[in-house]
Amino acid sequence: QLEKLAREGRTGDFAAELGALEEAMASAVTYLASRAADDEAARLLEVGVGAPLLSVERLSYTYGDRPVELRRGLYHTAAHHYRNQLN
Repeated sequence: QLEKLAREGRTGDFAAELGALEEAMASAVTYLASRAADDEAARLLEVGVGAPLLSVERLSYTYGDRPVELRRGLYHTAAHHYRNQLN
């Protein structure tokens, strides 16, 4: 779309904003699952091997549906909780 605007001589703030939107995160899909702590996770989170953990994976997309972020995390939720807020 930016190329079309440039050909039409309509580049400027709108084109810059459009380009920023095409690269900005527009949507995300989050997957939650339970998982037993393996040796490495147990050591890093200071829990016992086999302790229940919350596994969170999030894949984020731009307005053009291009994936821009893959985030993976393991959480020990005995004394904490997982909160997700997108604005």
